[in-house]
Amino acid sequence: MLGLLVTSLLVGCADYAMIGIEKREPEILVHPLHLNFGHLESGVESDQKYFTITNTGDDDLTITSPELISGNDRFALTDPTEGDIIIPGGEMIQIDVSYIPETYESNGGFVEVTTTDEDEPTVMVTLEGYGDAPVMTVDPLDFDYGDISIGCDNEERITITNDGNLTLTVDAVTQMVTQPANIILEYGSLPEPPWDLIPGQSVDFLVSYVPDDVGIDESVIKITGNDPVTPEVETIQYGYGDVEQWYTETWVQEEIPILDVLWVVDDSGSMNRHQANLSSNIGLFVSTFMATGADYNMAVITTGDPYPGPIITNLDPDPAVDLAAQVMVGVAGHTMEKGIEMAYTALSDSSILGPGSTFFRADSTLVVIYVSDEPDHSSGGWSSYTSFFDTIKPSGRFIPYGVIGDHPSGCTGAQYGAGYWNQINHYGGDWYSICASDWGVQLQNLADAMTSRRSYGLGESDPIVDTIIVTVNGQAATDWEYSEDTNSVVFAEDSVPEEGQTVEIEYAVWGCDGR
Repeated sequence: MLGLLVTSLLVGCADYAMIGIEKREPEILVHPLHLNFGHLESGVESDQKYFTITNTGDDDLTITSPELISGNDRFALTDPTEGDIIIPGGEMIQIDVSYIPETYESNGGFVEVTTTDEDEPTVMVTLEGYGDAPVMTVDPLDFDYGDISIGCDNEERITITNDGNLTLTVDAVTQMVTQPANIILEYGSLPEPPWDLIPGQSVDFLVSYVPDDVGIDESVIKITGNDPVTPEVETIQYGYGDVEQWYTETWVQEEIPILDVLWVVDDSGSMNRHQANLSSNIGLFVSTFMATGADYNMAVITTGDPYPGPIITNLDPDPAVDLAAQVMVGVAGHTMEKGIEMAYTALSDSSILGPGSTFFRADSTLVVIYVSDEPDHSSGGWSSYTSFFDTIKPSGRFIPYGVIGDHPSGCTGAQYGAGYWNQINHYGGDWYSICASDWGVQLQNLADAMTSRRSYGLGESDPIVDTIIVTVNGQAATDWEYSEDTNSVVFAEDSVPEEGQTVEIEYAVWGCDGR
């Protein structure tokens, strides 16, 4: 009986030694996994929140320094550490994150935690926060009145807009101007500042220029408010007082041209109105173009697609109708317009419009016409394509044109056509404003610029007709008339200058409307 008892005890002891208690591996627990700082008033409020990292295992948990990843510096780790952090079993650490918004904005980011937990080697804590603030936008920031005749006037409207989500207080508007003070700030019916603008509200005032002497006049208007990022904005105005202006313009009459014309039309969402203007007035372009007898190919592509519709030629029965339809390319294209890149792609490929295609002719002048209300976003920028366009045609046989946003600040409803303007200027082409109210005149002038012609558009509007002097090869010409509709000198059909002859037109313009 005793022997049996001893055996049982021995067996029991052996079982106890085998069972034991195993230590658990490190196990990470992060809480919370999202920190939302909500809405804070920028420049006034900030906040700090934290999350904890707990080791729920028994073995030590090793983590690297938590890494904050964000698109800006609005979030920050309050007490960042360097090197590895050891968290013993059952213990935790606290990670503090601060948020300081600067303007009206929404911000996001995350903190990445890398650990020795085999099940969760990486854990991310997402961050969210919003800044509330007034945002003071002033337009335009720079305005050139140009040359204004003494006693005449011009004016510009300065607009202040609150683009934020809190009330903008415009505290003061002050002006510094060259003497005598010919650039005049006018509030009109507005009271003196301060002005309180709710989100989305605008206020504007006039700045008039009435020169009373010859020379440069400049004005700097300083606008101050409670925008936390830009509490002070300066807008500059300048002009030149002058006597009546005289201009001399010269052309060399060319032979009837052979032209391959590529239209590159912006198909982004803001272009519907501009495409309609182009389409409805394209007939004036085509009629002016055809009157020269030009031998032409025309193709239309978009700023996002290098593949054209059917090629239009001077043999087509109704090229104006065909071109009017093709330039309505739609508005479902990409918002990052790449007109120069698309022209390059099309013209470098013989299966599209490049050398070897039916469009591209070796003896032609190549013309590219960009139509866009935004800048060019071609990969590498406009200048990276100059080597291609330098070699695709002999010097002077590639000419870009554009109907684009005005240089250098754009125009109402259109951004400055950067990239397009640079290429046009580089190769000596012409550009026309996409914001112009009369596209017909512009398209006629564009057709004239591209072809030898009997019509010569004047560079300045409102000429004094009695002052116009026309010479051909230095000899006075009389068989012409001035067209007010197109602001051009038009030779009689039997008096068109011959190829190679030099046409010079001298004229003066009034400084004041209705003088």
